Amino acid sequence: IEISQIEDFSYIFFYEIGLTMDERSDSRERRGARVSFLGNSIIYFNDTPRFLVQLGKKAVTTGELQNNEGDPTFLPYVEMQDSCLRGWATLTSLWNDGNGMLEHGFATERAKLTDELSDKKTDDEKLLYDIGSPTVESLLGCSQISADDCNQEKEIWDFVVMNDYTQGPARTKSREESKAILIEKYAPLFIANRAIPVFIETWAYKFPGINNSEDLGSTHGFQKLVHEGIESYIATLKERLPPELQPRMAPVGTAFLRVHDKNNKLWEDLFDPWDNFHPSPSGSFLQGCVLHCTMFGRPPPLPKTEEEITSLWSNARVMHLKKKVDKGVRLPTVDEAKYLWGVAKEVCDQQGLQSSL
Repeated sequence: IEISQIEDFSYIFFYEIGLTMDERSDSRERRGARVSFLGNSIIYFNDTPRFLVQLGKKAVTTGELQNNEGDPTFLPYVEMQDSCLRGWATLTSLWNDGNGMLEHGFATERAKLTDELSDKKTDDEKLLYDIGSPTVESLLGCSQISADDCNQEKEIWDFVVMNDYTQGPARTKSREESKAILIEKYAPLFIANRAIPVFIETWAYKFPGINNSEDLGSTHGFQKLVHEGIESYIATLKERLPPELQPRMAPVGTAFLRVHDKNNKLWEDLFDPWDNFHPSPSGSFLQGCVLHCTMFGRPPPLPKTEEEITSLWSNARVMHLKKKVDKGVRLPTVDEAKYLWGVAKEVCDQQGLQSSL
């Protein structure tokens, strides 16, 4: 399966408006989850935010959610999303520098705003493309008002999905820096939004030593350090967040490692073929399945045809960034999707992410 590409950019940042205020579900009714994304290219390659919205649509349209016994607040699909993303960002640099797309001016055809939305902006504010919130504070919505008033004045998020620079959790100095800013800056916004933080455990690079990672060792050694780092982030926040907002780890790197050990050829296909550390569409599919299990305690609907797989990226603002792909980007096959879906479920089951929710 292939999806054609039109643009060739160094980095792309994007934003999906999602539903308008009038279209959003009444807060007193059960609805889909509202998910914000903070991070870098691990998330914006293959448009993970829009992908997750598409991933749950089948359950909505087929009525699979009618007998859901999960969280009483929302149903197990992503209703709306927004993001603040920046290439190569750490949790600290993302907070300090904000969304990177304005200074780089990225745009794709699928990222264009509708004329109606564009016309509502002033000349100074006018943006023709979905690019995300400019800062973490503006995304989480509490920078200009007190935390007590935040829930009444600003959008409420159910989950905040976030990733650090992959090597960040694996190194002591950067790990401690991230923990400090999580305590000082991020935690108050999680509380004000009543949002559950979900940390993506990113994956070890395809080849040891790339991106100055020589000291992080083998695939297994590198992954162990990343895992320990994310666990330390979670332990740090557990002491500062109320019981209903306890942070979660999305064990994506663990799922990558499971594929590495059981199906090495498919593991190689989880990586972008040009840089060997970003996710390919297959890697993003696995990441999306793990995120769905982590948030909702159950796997997403399994796509069973090539058409259903293609539809998951039907409105993706960007797939691949640095290389122009004349023949398109290869999507997972039906059999590969089924296998990766099973790995995600298995890993989440073993970490208690399904039975405990």
